[in-house]
Amino acid sequence: MTSSPNPPILHISCHCTLTTHTLPLPPTLLPLKTSLCNCNISRRISGSLLTSYIDLTPPPPHNQDVHVSKPDVSALTPYRSSSILTRWFCGTCGTHMFLEYDFDGHFEAATGAVRVEGREGTDGVVRVEAVMWIGDTVDGGAGRFIKSVDGRVLRRFLEGSTDEEGGGDVPPDWTSSSRRQEVPEGKGEEAVHARCHCGGVEFWVTPPNAASREARSPYPDLLVPYNSRKSAENPGNEAWWLPGEGRYLAGTCACESCRRVSGFDVTFWAFVPTCNIFQDEACTVPFTRRPYWGSMKVYESSKGVTRTFCGTCGANVFWDGEGRDGLVDVAVGLLDAKSGARAEEILSWCTERVSFAEEALNKGLIRGLQEGLQSWGSRHDEG
Repeated sequence: MTSSPNPPILHISCHCTLTTHTLPLPPTLLPLKTSLCNCNISRRISGSLLTSYIDLTPPPPHNQDVHVSKPDVSALTPYRSSSILTRWFCGTCGTHMFLEYDFDGHFEAATGAVRVEGREGTDGVVRVEAVMWIGDTVDGGAGRFIKSVDGRVLRRFLEGSTDEEGGGDVPPDWTSSSRRQEVPEGKGEEAVHARCHCGGVEFWVTPPNAASREARSPYPDLLVPYNSRKSAENPGNEAWWLPGEGRYLAGTCACESCRRVSGFDVTFWAFVPTCNIFQDEACTVPFTRRPYWGSMKVYESSKGVTRTFCGTCGANVFWDGEGRDGLVDVAVGLLDAKSGARAEEILSWCTERVSFAEEALNKGLIRGLQEGLQSWGSRHDEG
């Protein structure tokens, strides 16, 4: 008689490990399906353009004989992002960890906070099936960056993740018919508003100007991979964060630190000089540290690296590191750009690679993202 395989054990934790949850899953429940969400709420509470969760409650008929304990959320901060659920995040490090639904009390876990015991990643355990709530993005959002994972073409929905909820598939190049004409390169003249979901953090980003070049920074992993052994030093201070007239460089990151601090597999950053970030719409109150402003809380994720997040809704806001003078990473999901979620009137996307792809948790997802980015970039350049 063949013995049944040991069930995979999931460990769910925030970056600072103040909250952890462990549960075994019967192999019959695998893979755990998830969708990449583009909705306005998810972008505002995370700062990311794509979020994803896995259901921790076994569906019928498995729920008859499998008991999954609910996580202990006593050390987490609750946030009611809508009338149907509560989001739980760590008030110390900012990691989004769980959704708790009102109608049946079931929990879902943020995929970037999950680790599978004895495995390097979540491939084979977590399976991305679809891209949903594309309709909220206006421009198609980051869903335009990814078409398939491990050879499987992802389904795409304007709203929820099923035919009934989402109204059937939409094409990969979908954009809203009401979308404003994209602002041509170098023609963005207005400051772009940014805010978290609860409104406790807001700021304005102005287009690049002469002062934008005065920031100083080595090259990021996005441009000079850390494991390439090439020097990231920038002695001539090339303004790599200004790849084209009128726009800032933006990119994707799969590093362990960003993933575990945010709770999601991919983070989306824009590199913006602090001289172009203002606290008021009139752009008269400049960027400040010590303290930051609004409801921002501070977390040192590693030596010399400060991350900020909203203490009320948990939104990721800034990455602020030593070795940079006058330059921070801004969470793209907070931007209120007229052209849509990708904010192309003020951002130019790096499509050559995903930063720290080698540290990906769901390697199939990040491969699909990298392939999709390169394909989108080549089409975008031609267009």
